[in-house]
Amino acid sequence: MTVLESLRNRAGLIVSGAASFIVVIGGMRLSAGEPLVEPQTDVGIVIGVAMVALFFIINDTRGGAR
Repeated sequence: MTVLESLRNRAGLIVSGAASFIVVIGGMRLSAGEPLVEPQTDVGIVIGVAMVALFFIINDTRGGAR
């Protein structure tokens, strides 16, 4: 399985997980009276989503090689 195939197969899971995480973080920030966008923290969220996608890609490409 190639990287693009892996991303296509897992796109729904990655997007829904990222969206639900953003909704939870947004709700927590809103209820605490904090700004909804905090650039330093939000970069960490993007890095986390990218790491999850990389994990899926590595697992899928290793599994396809067997």
